[in-house]
Amino acid sequence: MKNCVWCQRPVTSGVTLAAMWRWAPLPSPNLCAVCQKRLRPLHAPQCPRCGRQQSTTKVCHDCERWGDSWVNHAIFPYDATLKAYMQQYKFQGDYRLRLVMQPYLRQALAQERYDVLVPIPVTAETWLTRGFNQVTGWLTDQPFQQVLTVDAARKPRPQSSKTRQERLQSPQPFSLQPGATKLLRNQHVLLLDDVYTTGRTLRHAATQIYLGGAKAVTSLTLAR
Repeated sequence: MKNCVWCQRPVTSGVTLAAMWRWAPLPSPNLCAVCQKRLRPLHAPQCPRCGRQQSTTKVCHDCERWGDSWVNHAIFPYDATLKAYMQQYKFQGDYRLRLVMQPYLRQALAQERYDVLVPIPVTAETWLTRGFNQVTGWLTDQPFQQVLTVDAARKPRPQSSKTRQERLQSPQPFSLQPGATKLLRNQHVLLLDDVYTTGRTLRHAATQIYLGGAKAVTSLTLAR
């Protein structure tokens, strides 16, 4: 019997007789029913700019303070469930948990309009310690371009350890990879990141993407 990749409880397939008669590969869920219920996607009303779930459809206070027209879509609220997931997947390096979010990212990306998908990169140090980029781990067959590189010397501390004010004041950590302009010129770029907290990281990335000649930049995050 297969176990849930998140909690290790046995997974029941829930295969129906009708599904068995279709003579197609039977579904093989990675999550048990309990963990599936833990994941509750964002719903309306939301801020039209950053995707934050709130009581109105007005632009939220944080987006008003930015004073720009940035558009971010998000899938889940960054609540206790998502924090527990990110702790186990990103910070403890449990790579199996990429399977939990792959179906959600696949569906969300199918609803986005873009020409080039650009995941937010991780530092070389993160690669050595964690062994993977938590964002690209959620991608399956979706093509993407690694046009950004991150300078560890300009990103000395993890974002999660900073206060809101420290995040907002963080210097530009990104630069463009050689040849990036050929991929970005006149393209609509969709940035992909794990969590939209202040929006600082995404705007830093967008600044570089626009310098590469992109005509538009928006973003999709797992959580807001």
